[in-house]
Amino acid sequence: MKLLVARHGETPLNQQKKFYGSTDVSLDAVGEEQAAQLVRKLNHTKLDYIFCSGLMRAQQTARLVVKQHDEAEVRMLTDLNEKGFGNWEGLNADEIQRSDPQNWERWLESPLTFTPPTVESFMDFKYRIKQGLTEILATTESEETALVVAHLGTLRVMHQLLLATKTDFWAIHFDAGCYSSYMIHNHDTILTALNV
Repeated sequence: MKLLVARHGETPLNQQKKFYGSTDVSLDAVGEEQAAQLVRKLNHTKLDYIFCSGLMRAQQTARLVVKQHDEAEVRMLTDLNEKGFGNWEGLNADEIQRSDPQNWERWLESPLTFTPPTVESFMDFKYRIKQGLTEILATTESEETALVVAHLGTLRVMHQLLLATKTDFWAIHFDAGCYSSYMIHNHDTILTALNV
């Protein structure tokens, strides 16, 4: 099967550098243009499935793709939602540092193993993404193409799961308005394009 993944477009909280994992916000004007750019890039690709997280910013991005690919079956998977940051959501790094300095410093030292109060643990997040990915792989036949529209953290975890890689989580980047492509055959996965 061919798996395409795309990050949702920009939101006002991206511009403000806020943590907002599970907060449901819509795209801004730049995000809408990035979504339109993604549509143009996918214009000549046949999509059998479009999977989308349950959050508005991903759904808005996916909705524009769906308009051009009405033959695709669309499924919302909340397992693909971004990692929840609890009471840190809506704050930037400086604001978190001021309001919760001890937990912030501990999280900076070990962001994948230390879980501050109210924040979703990385292991729970990874398990949730694995469940969503398993459903996508079980649904999509070998000759079919699926598109996933989700979030940066979600796509980073998926990338690691697909390629069984020890790649630094923070080094993996997915640009808004672009898609990346994987070819999956049996248990072998090849990254064929990144940020097209």
